[in-house]
Amino acid sequence: MAKKFFDGFMSSLFEYDSYACNFEKDIENVAPGQPPRTTLKLIAQQNQPIHFSYAPQKGLNLSGSAGGALVENILGKLLAIPDGDIDAYIAFFTDYGFLYPVSQTDYEAVDANVLMELVNRIKATVMLMNSIAAKKNYTNILIGTTYLLYSEPIAIHLSTGEYSTCVHEFTSLVHRYSQFPNMSRNQEVFDTKKFSVADTLFPPFYQVDIEYFNQLRGSTEAGNMRLFKNLFAMYTGLTDAREELRTVIDFFFHYQKEVGVFSDIGYRKIRYLNGKQPDNFTDEMKAALLKIANIVLSEEINYNIAGVHPRYSTLDLKPAWELDNLIQALYFSIFYMKPGVEIYKRCKNPTCKRDVYFLVNATATNKEYCCPKCANAAAQRRSRERKLSQQ
Repeated sequence: MAKKFFDGFMSSLFEYDSYACNFEKDIENVAPGQPPRTTLKLIAQQNQPIHFSYAPQKGLNLSGSAGGALVENILGKLLAIPDGDIDAYIAFFTDYGFLYPVSQTDYEAVDANVLMELVNRIKATVMLMNSIAAKKNYTNILIGTTYLLYSEPIAIHLSTGEYSTCVHEFTSLVHRYSQFPNMSRNQEVFDTKKFSVADTLFPPFYQVDIEYFNQLRGSTEAGNMRLFKNLFAMYTGLTDAREELRTVIDFFFHYQKEVGVFSDIGYRKIRYLNGKQPDNFTDEMKAALLKIANIVLSEEINYNIAGVHPRYSTLDLKPAWELDNLIQALYFSIFYMKPGVEIYKRCKNPTCKRDVYFLVNATATNKEYCCPKCANAAAQRRSRERKLSQQ
């Protein structure tokens, strides 16, 4: 896998060299009544080198040897892949190479579900940025933030090394923390049947009913109710946590207590135990959620571009960036998106074959199509539908 330096004074902000891949798909029937397990076998094609460059307002591009863009908006094409369509993922990585360096001599094995979860984290990161930009969509901010914080880290083991997703401090705690404080000698509980917890959303203290505390502490339910129980243990026990972590804990405790406990968390949707109340974000919740979302975005992006580093070229004495893999290039292109200025928007033409997701100015609310061709196709379709309705 070649590493690439970019000329800091060129129109391209960074460049990266890789190889196309060859894929084979192994489907194993594990047990009766269980879904089959799909394993991807992939190998880098040394005779098919590919070159990427990133240009402002065009995104990450596949470039030719002369420097021109052969295929624009690679990140947008990845975002457009339908959820669960493993064949579409195979087609993408065949053309543009794998997320991480792979062997050029032997097949590497990657679980298909792990690959799709890796891409879902990229999708969630971009969607979260979109939700914060321009008119803030607090429901979507909640979904993206929750998915990235609650999803357990995943790892891929390859001959070139082990690669894993970002591990947030809250993530590790909410899946494992279970130590409740001892309230047996708390004088406040003895006097009032309640105790005070220092709270960043409702300072200085929030009153917790001891009966509610004992009921939840004694709960033996599994699944995501366990995660809420762990969260409650953190809320009542980690009173000396640093402020950023405490804000995350306080927000998720209050939101789930007031709205509903999470039962299933996807990057597009959250389901709740026993349904949920309509979203009613208080000003305190909005402020906390935005703060948490910004923290999560910075941690996700910084983690995935940590291996990117500047280097001064000894050949021409010019600044350069060095990238090691495609996932760095994808997150580095997210890094170069202007917060609150640029977003990825989905083309409103349902039969779009060009840029289903395209980069656009966040304030361009009237730009609904990726190109004039899609706008014309949509207009013609609406015209046909009107004529049919009049018959």
